[in-house]
Amino acid sequence: MSALRERARSLRGLTVPATPPVLMYHFFGEPPATGDPERLFVGRDEFAAQLADLRSRGWRPLDLDGYLAAVAGAPTPRRSFLLTIDDGHESVVDVAAPMLAEAGVPSVLFVCPALLGDRARWSEHYPDEPLAGAERIAALPAQGMELGVHGLDHTRLAAVGPEVLRAQTADARSLLRSVTGVDARSFAYPFGTHDADSRRAVADAGFEVAFAVAREAGPFGVDRVYVRRGDPLPLFRFKLTVGYRMVSRVAGRVPRLRRWARFAIGAARGVRAGRPR
Repeated sequence: MSALRERARSLRGLTVPATPPVLMYHFFGEPPATGDPERLFVGRDEFAAQLADLRSRGWRPLDLDGYLAAVAGAPTPRRSFLLTIDDGHESVVDVAAPMLAEAGVPSVLFVCPALLGDRARWSEHYPDEPLAGAERIAALPAQGMELGVHGLDHTRLAAVGPEVLRAQTADARSLLRSVTGVDARSFAYPFGTHDADSRRAVADAGFEVAFAVAREAGPFGVDRVYVRRGDPLPLFRFKLTVGYRMVSRVAGRVPRLRRWARFAIGAARGVRAGRPR
């Protein structure tokens, strides 16, 4: 009975998503020879197919201003979305940015200012993957890609002290401003994890919105839709639905349901891409 009560408490405050879905990408192009166990490398052809599918089905891309207006209650077309990218991998500059510019799709890129030009050293599976340098990152807003902060150096922000939080939020925002000239308005939590203290630190640092993954908590804990390499178009379309977002939110709060959600999504990947819309 106590386990049921704990689950019930974890689901309190869960609401049906009323804001446009936010897509989350990481790397693009061909995966490295060492492999892609987390399926982060979305290929050129599949990214192009996803953008074309969104356009053909009447989805309207939003920039950050449009998304914030929607969050504030401004009238927004039902099929609207925001596209975000984490980490600042070199493939974002080489592959994603020109493709998005050609398609007329604005986006937000979250980077770690202390690691620009370095490597994804925080990652267990991709520690040698190159990150774009400050000069290349600074040129992206001219192509329609707004810059945001992904922590100072991709440190997990749940259950850390005030000094770490200040360095990962306010100091990171200042460093990005100094090396790119951009005064970032948005934040994405490294690894998608956050708590009340980290949300407060992000707000105090002057950000207007912060993005997570499944663990939603208002404008400073916005959930996002994780797009992975190999997602067939039927699954990609399903991830944009309110139903998927509800399952994702529930799974983000209840550990056992996370395993069930991973199983369900894995099964959905087996659906043939040729299924009618």
